[in-house]
Amino acid sequence: MDMHGHGAQKFPRAGVLATSAGRGWNGIAAELRSHPAGDLPSIVPTQMEITLALRGGDGAVVSRKGAGQRQCSPVERDAIWLCPVGVGEDEIHISAPLDEILHIYLPSDRFVALSELYGDGGIRADAIRYLAGLRDPLIRQLGYAIHEELERETSAGRMLVEAAALALTARVVQAYSHDRTEKPLPQAGNGCSPRIRRVIGFIRDNIERDLSLRELADVACLSPFHFARVFKRVTGKTPHGFVGAERLAVARRLLADQGLPLVTIAHRSGFSSQAAFSASFKRTTGFSPGAYRRRLA
Repeated sequence: MDMHGHGAQKFPRAGVLATSAGRGWNGIAAELRSHPAGDLPSIVPTQMEITLALRGGDGAVVSRKGAGQRQCSPVERDAIWLCPVGVGEDEIHISAPLDEILHIYLPSDRFVALSELYGDGGIRADAIRYLAGLRDPLIRQLGYAIHEELERETSAGRMLVEAAALALTARVVQAYSHDRTEKPLPQAGNGCSPRIRRVIGFIRDNIERDLSLRELADVACLSPFHFARVFKRVTGKTPHGFVGAERLAVARRLLADQGLPLVTIAHRSGFSSQAAFSASFKRTTGFSPGAYRRRLA
C-alpha cells in the first residue's frame, strides 16, 4: 500500500484539506485532514505515522488500543500521536469533530537507511513505541514546517521536507524507541554499555533458542543479579521483557511472508509452541497472528 493509501484506508470519512500526493516528495508523505466524530476501522500500518493536532478539539478525546495498551488522550493544540509500523490499532474512537489534524507518514526504508548509515541494528521502524498525547518541541517544529510547505508550495520546499523527514526519523528513534532509554546511558569507561551491547547482539543472534538469565549474565561476564540490574538501567527493560519484545519483532517481520506457516514463525521467533506464540502476539498487538497477516496482505 502506498503512503497516501494508508490514510484513505484508516480515515475513510475524513476530509482531505491538503495532501502531498503529486508533489514528488521522497521518503515522506503528509495529509492535512478534518475528522468527524465516530469510530475508525482497525488497521496494521506499514509505515510510521506521526499525527500532530494543529488546533485543539474543543474538548474532543481520542481513544485507541494497540500494542497491548488502551490510550485515551484529549485533542489539544500541538498534541502528538505515534503509531509505529506493525502495531495493530483497533477500537479507535474520536469523541467530537476535529479540524486541522496533520498526518505524516515515514516509510520503513527511512529507518533502514539510517540504520545502515550509523551501523546501528537498533534503528528499526517496528521498534518505536506506541504513544499518545506527546509534547515534543522538535517534532512540533518539523511538523509545522511540513504543514507550511503543504499549504504553500515553494521552489525549494521539497528539499526542506525531505530533510525534515530525516530529522523526524532520527528524533523518534532517539527519543521513543523500545531499544533506547530516556535515562542517560552509563559512561563507556565503567564497562557497562559495551557488555550490554554484547548481550543484545547475542540475544538477536540466538533468538530462536531458549535463553536463560544465567546464560545472558555469562555473556556479560556479570553475576545474574548484577547483570539484571545493569541491563534494566541501560535498556529500560528487564532481560525477560527485552527478549520478549525482540521475539515479537522477529515474528512481525516473518508474518510478512504469506507462505510461511505460523508454526515455523513461532519456532523461529523462539516460542515453545504455536499456541504460546499466538497468545503472546495477541496480548501485545491486539490481533491474532493470522488476523495480523491478513491485514498486512
